[in-house]
Amino acid sequence: MPSFLDRLPYQGELPASFDTVGRQLYAGLGYAPDDEHAARLCEQLAATHDIIFYTDHWNLRLAGLFPKEGGEVAYFGFWETAGLLPPNQLAFDQLRQDAAARGFQQVRGPLHFSTYFRYRLRLGPVPSWKQFSREPVNPPYYPSLLEQLGFRPVLGFESHCLRASSVPQVYEQRRAVQEQLLQSPFEFIPLGPGTWAALEDEIFELVHQVFGQNPAYRAVGKAQFRLLYNEQYAEGLCPHTSVLFRHRASGQLAALSLCQPNYHPLGRTVSAHPVFTRHYPLLTHRTLLAKTVGVHPDFRGQGLQALLAAYAMQEFQEYYDDVIFCLMRDDNLSLRFLKDLPTEVAYYALFERDVA
Repeated sequence: MPSFLDRLPYQGELPASFDTVGRQLYAGLGYAPDDEHAARLCEQLAATHDIIFYTDHWNLRLAGLFPKEGGEVAYFGFWETAGLLPPNQLAFDQLRQDAAARGFQQVRGPLHFSTYFRYRLRLGPVPSWKQFSREPVNPPYYPSLLEQLGFRPVLGFESHCLRASSVPQVYEQRRAVQEQLLQSPFEFIPLGPGTWAALEDEIFELVHQVFGQNPAYRAVGKAQFRLLYNEQYAEGLCPHTSVLFRHRASGQLAALSLCQPNYHPLGRTVSAHPVFTRHYPLLTHRTLLAKTVGVHPDFRGQGLQALLAAYAMQEFQEYYDDVIFCLMRDDNLSLRFLKDLPTEVAYYALFERDVA
C-alpha cells in the first residue's frame, strides 16, 4: 500500500497538523503525554539543530533532530503514530537518509533535544497508577513497532512504587541513617518558590554537575532550563521532602531532591501548574514522587543518597500514603535502596539503531 508523506524542514513553525496527530491517538487510553513547549523548544533550538518533520498529517508525525555541531548521534522526537508499519518505515528511512547525509552514525530516541525534556518510551503493561506527572507514556505498541523498524533498547529505566503498608519496614531498616542527619556536616535548605528564586543560578549549575555525565545528557541554556524549572515549578514541590544540601565548610551545594505529590488525579490543568498549598489538600490518595535526586560529583561516596532519602522520610508518613521512585536508570546504585522492598515496577527505554 503506497504511503503519502511530507518532508518539512523547520522554518519557524510546526506543521499545522502537529497537535491533531498528537492528541487523537490517546483517546480512551486513560493517559496522555503532558503538554510540552514544542513550538518554543524548536524556536529556541533551531540555532543549534537542523529540524525536519515527516508527517502524513493524520496517522504519523516524526521529527529528525540533527545537531549542527555534528557527531555520531542524531535524534528522533515528537513521534506519534497510529501504528501502521509502512508509513513509519518511509518516515524513518527518510530520517536515516538525512542523518547519513550529515555524517551521523546512529539515530537515538525518542528524545526531544535533551534529557531535560520528554524522552524514553514506557514498556510493558500500564502500571496501577496509570500516569504520574511528566512520566513517559505512549500507546503500548510503540516499543514493538520500533523494534520492527530496526531499533533496539540502549538505556533502561525503572519506576518503583512503594505502598504504605511497607513504609514501617523502611523506617526500621533505615533508622541508623536517619540518626546520621543529626550529625551531618550539611545544611538542609527546604525548597519552595522563594528559595528557588534566590538560588536559581546555583540550582542550575548543580543540576548540570549532578546529571552532566549521564548517557544521552545534553546541556541546555538557562532559557531552555527555565521553560520547565522555574518559580512556578517550585510552587508544586513538596516543602516537606524537597531539599538542597549545602556543605557547611565550603558553602557549596552538594545534593538536591526535588519531590512533589502526584497531581495527575486532579486533572491535566492542575498537573500543568500545581501549587502545593492549594492542590495537595484536594488529593484523596497522596502519592509522593521522588523525581530529581542526585549528588554533586565532589560529594559522592559519602552516603548522601541515603541521607536525602532519610530527610524525606522524616515527615513522609504524616503527608503521604505511598511513594514512587521515578525513572531511575536500571544501573543506578540507588536501586540498592529498594532491593529488598516489595515494589510495583514500571520499565522504560531509550532506543537506537545504526544509520547504515
